[in-house]
Amino acid sequence: MEAQKPTILIVDDEPAIVSSIIRSLEDDYECLGAPNAAEARKLFVDHKITCVLSDQRMPGEPGSEFLAWVKETHPETMRILITGFSDFESVVAAVNKGQIYHFLHKPWEPIQLEVVIRQAVQVHQLTGENQRLQAQLKTRNQILERENLVLKADTIQASAAFRDLIGLSAPMQRLKAKLQALLQSQSTVLVTGESGTGKELVARALHFAGARKDKAFVAQNCAALPDSILESELFGHVKGAFTHAIETRIGIIESAHGGTLFLDEVGDMTLSMQAKLLRFLQEGVITQVGGRAERRVDVRVIAATHRDLEAMVQDKTFREDLYYRLAVVPVRTPALRERRDDIPLLAEHFLRKKAAKFGKRTPRLAPETLSRLSAYNFPGNVRELENALEYSLNMIGDRDTVLPEDLPDRIQTSPSRAAPDQGYASAGRPQAPNSATGGDEGAAAGALPKDLLLDEAVMALEVEWINRAMQTTGGNISQAAKALGLSRQGLHNKLAKYGIRGE
Repeated sequence: MEAQKPTILIVDDEPAIVSSIIRSLEDDYECLGAPNAAEARKLFVDHKITCVLSDQRMPGEPGSEFLAWVKETHPETMRILITGFSDFESVVAAVNKGQIYHFLHKPWEPIQLEVVIRQAVQVHQLTGENQRLQAQLKTRNQILERENLVLKADTIQASAAFRDLIGLSAPMQRLKAKLQALLQSQSTVLVTGESGTGKELVARALHFAGARKDKAFVAQNCAALPDSILESELFGHVKGAFTHAIETRIGIIESAHGGTLFLDEVGDMTLSMQAKLLRFLQEGVITQVGGRAERRVDVRVIAATHRDLEAMVQDKTFREDLYYRLAVVPVRTPALRERRDDIPLLAEHFLRKKAAKFGKRTPRLAPETLSRLSAYNFPGNVRELENALEYSLNMIGDRDTVLPEDLPDRIQTSPSRAAPDQGYASAGRPQAPNSATGGDEGAAAGALPKDLLLDEAVMALEVEWINRAMQTTGGNISQAAKALGLSRQGLHNKLAKYGIRGE
């Protein structure tokens, strides 16, 4: 395909001069002519002008003012002024207003004109190339910054202690960054959030990646036991302290000595139990039920609750002093509806986990199924998503694809958050490898929530594309890499990055 010639615009009220210049340049350039500035302006609407050559003295607007307009509206266009030797002031004005590239005195030699035009076109091309390279560099830097964020997230994700905190969304990145900052801390942490958001996973990550990782992690659900039993479980008891206390037994606080004590659902404790827990937090000592001797215990306490403890403090159902003892460092786990862009990663994780449990091959999620999952609000959060996928595995039989009808009824019938983005598919997005929908790009695009940031959407889509290719090729790395347009090593890197299994 022949390259398009640069376009030169000649503006002069003398037709003979315009014709003469066009004859000199037309072999190498596309040439346009105009008798005045007003007519020349119209040509900028439909043409991309490389260089404009304008006479100074024309009826109406002089060349210096016209070139100043060109500079303001089309700064990439090179500007040359034609003047007489007596127009020194005009040249100065053109230099100041229009920042002209060159000026020609009348009369000029044809070779002189050709040299000036050729140099102006070369400067225009070099300037454009420089701008293009700068734009590419800016884009590359942005990509590198995003990759750096992903690598930082992967470093945390790769840690054994953080492996179950799955998610690349902004809320999860903030949560992981906060936990990372707390790993060497010994302060008491209060983890809040709705049921099913993974509060115990947060506590375990803090322990098993922290300074006490080699010591015990002991957990107790404070809502599961009545006061009398809970007190004995926490503090221990001596023989004969109550009926059936046939031997002395240490409590879980003492068994966690040197390690971490995780108290789940502390908001369900009675005021009486709250007072006993407060004394331990203040003094660092415990007294067994029925005993008198105090025992000093060194534990880091991480508490969790789905309740609004601040509201309970106002209602006098939770002790204010205990609240401030527990909430030295508050950490909130985001609800799943706040990080919908993590649903594809979580869904793939749970499918692999449940398929392994049932001795099945991991099925793929149809795009419509992922779209339906992303549209659902998940009041039960991550736990509900996990249970929904286990339900689906029981429904698919021998099929290797989870369809929308395999989901629980409440998810199937939930209203959609947003319609699929058909415009994205029509813009030329590549078709997924052997999609079960026959290459329905619109459906695949609809699988992504609309409120994703660009880098988050790219990551979620990469996971979907890679899983499709791996399913289609039976896990063959070479074939999957070829289908995706990647090298083998490039695909290996992405499999490792997203935690996707390869055969």
